[in-house]
Parts: sequence; C-alpha cells; structure tokens
Amino acid sequence: MESSRKQRWKQLKSVFDPGFRRMLLVSLLLHILLPIIYHTPLFPKKEPAKPPVYRVNLVNKIVKNPQAGRPEAVVTQEKPKPKPKPKAKPKPIPLPPKPEPKPTPKPVVKPTPKPQPKPEPKPEPKPAVSKAQDDARLDAMAALRAKIEKQKAEEKRKNRLDALRAAAAAESQQIESPVVDAPVGMLDGKGDEVGVAAVAYIRELIQANWSYSPYLSGIKDLEARVRLFYNAAGELQKYEFLEKSGVQAFDDSLTKAIIRSRNLGQSLPDTTPITVTFNLKELMDRR
Repeated sequence: MESSRKQRWKQLKSVFDPGFRRMLLVSLLLHILLPIIYHTPLFPKKEPAKPPVYRVNLVNKIVKNPQAGRPEAVVTQEKPKPKPKPKAKPKPIPLPPKPEPKPTPKPVVKPTPKPQPKPEPKPEPKPAVSKAQDDARLDAMAALRAKIEKQKAEEKRKNRLDALRAAAAAESQQIESPVVDAPVGMLDGKGDEVGVAAVAYIRELIQANWSYSPYLSGIKDLEARVRLFYNAAGELQKYEFLEKSGVQAFDDSLTKAIIRSRNLGQSLPDTTPITVTFNLKELMDRR
C-alpha cells in the first residue's frame, strides 16, 4: 500500500517538473498570441501610389516621347530683333525746269454716222414640259435643298467644336507654371520632343469639359476608369468604362465630358488606347 502511494507521488512530481511547466507555459502563450498576431495588421498594406496631379496647357503639342519639363509651361517665342533704321539719303540738287513744248493743233475728227439698231428676233415658243421632267426637276431641287441643309448642320457642328476648343485653349493659357521659364515637357519625361503626353492632354481636355453637378457635392470619394480610343486625326472612335464609380450621376457627367472632347483639335503620334482615371475630389479641386 505504501509503495503504491510512493509511485503516485513520483508520477505527480514528474508532472510538475520544471521542464514540463516551462513547456506548458510556452504552449499557453503561443495559443494566446497566435490569434492576436493573425488578426492584428502588423504590416499594413500600402496603397498604390497615384500619379501626380498637374495641369496641362492645351496649347502644347501632343508628342510620343516628351522631354523633361512642365506640362503647363508654354513654348517661349524669341522676340524678333529690331531692324536697323535706314540711313537718310542726301537730297538731290534740283535741276532747272525744262521749257514747255508748244501745243500742236488737234486734227478735226468728222462724226461717224450711228448704226441703226437691228430688229430683235422674236423668242421661239418654249416646248411644253412633261410631267416626268417636272418631277425630276422637283426631285433635283429637293436633293439640292437637303444637301444645303446638311452642309449648314455640319458647319454649325464645326463652329461649336471650334468654340469649345477655343474656350479650353483660352482657359489653359491662364495657367501659370510654378517654375519660371520652364521647358515644355512632362515631369517624368525622358525623351527629346517638346510637347506633352497624349494621356495628360486628353485628361486635361476632358476635365476642362466636365460640368460640376450640385448633387455630387456631398460625395467626394468617387473614382472611375475609362479606356478611350482615338484615331490618328485625334477623333474619338469609342470609349468604355473599365470601372464605374457606383454613382450614376458622376458616371453620366463623365460620359458627357468625353463626348464633348471627341475631337482633340490636333493629330496623335500613336493610336494606342488610353486609360484615364477620374477622381471626383481632384475634379472639384481644379474648379
């Protein structure tokens, strides 16, 4: 009996051995710390860096490889050198007046008899116009009238586009570069051409044609991505939303601004589709 008690005591003593207790404590700490480490963001995710926000002067040319510079700068034109004033020529010495020649008598001209007017021939009677000829004449007049109306509508549309481009260019001319006498280019430009990138120019033109909606004043965390397809002449072929903002009013305002910017007013060096991200806060800050 006594030996069995000693054996149980030895078993309990082995259970509470310092090594076993240390292992039990470590296991307990791991079970407590692992859920905390798992649910606590020790390494927060970094948001992708957005491209820098800058203004673009719409009077600048679109180039494929812009140089390093400022997109809001303007090409400085050298002032023409003043022309040298011509030297005064010496005044000539006046010569004595020549004697006036004597007038010669004019020959007497006899009046020629006036020819008598010939009698005018009587107009021949016009042949009668058939109904088919009259219908053809009316169809030709209708086609001519439709052609004139189409030309007027096309001229009106062209004048409206010219007015929009002129307004955008006038607004862009008011942009002042923070760097005096800065060369025209892009902040990250590595080429050798004087001008701006197509994506920067198109974004600036669409933002200039964007109309602010008062219904969007309370929501500023809106963003949409659009892919634009322009041809070499700078005319919009199509566009598609890659990501919509989720607010129909904001997406509709972008659609209207894109349609107003369907003609860039200059050619493109490259017809690769352009993806532009529009942020409501940035659009409102530019107002």
